[in-house]
Order: sequence, then C-alpha cells, then structure tokens
Amino acid sequence: MIDQDGRTSLLPVPVGPPLGTGLGGYEPATYKLAPAQTLLLFTDGLVEHRGEDIDHSLDRLAGVGFESGVGVEGVIDTVLARLDAANAEDDVAVLAAQLHERSPLPGEAQG
Repeated sequence: MIDQDGRTSLLPVPVGPPLGTGLGGYEPATYKLAPAQTLLLFTDGLVEHRGEDIDHSLDRLAGVGFESGVGVEGVIDTVLARLDAANAEDDVAVLAAQLHERSPLPGEAQG
C-alpha cells in the first residue's frame, strides 16, 4: 500500500498455495482503500532473489519511496526500475490500482 505522501506499508495477507496449482485453500482478505492510496499487487518474481529470505525481499520493496500523488503508471515505472525487474530471476507481473470518483450517469441521483 502506498499512501498519499509516497510512503509504503505491507498489508498482512494470508499465506496460501501458489495460484494456478489447483491446490486451493485460499483465505480472502479485505482492506479499505482510501482515494489517496495506491494498492500495488505483484508476483514473487518482482522481489525474490535466490538465497535471500522473503522478508528481506519484501522489506526492500517497502523501502521504495514514491513521489507524492504519483499515478499508477509512475508507481509501476518506479518499482520496476528500483527493483531492477529487467534482470529478475523469475517472471514479473505488477498491477497498481487507485480509486477515482465516478461521475454520476445521466438521470442518476448524486449522493
């Protein structure tokens, strides 16, 4: 999670088997996202290095600083560059999401 000032924090998520293995057993997690926050989702290939503890890898990601108010494209560009994703040891996928106020549709009541 990236706050409006560009500071990062890791959300506690339940551990489960790798996606796509068919092993199931996933536990859902729900978190509120404020309009000024950015949610960053990624595969382990972004952070993992052989022989390195995953907690150290995640701390490196959490230590990436972002400019205040940066958009999703900027978040993705920054994280890929600072974590040297071009030289990753595994496949990398990254998704950044921010909330945006939706304009009411014609005839829809404003609340």
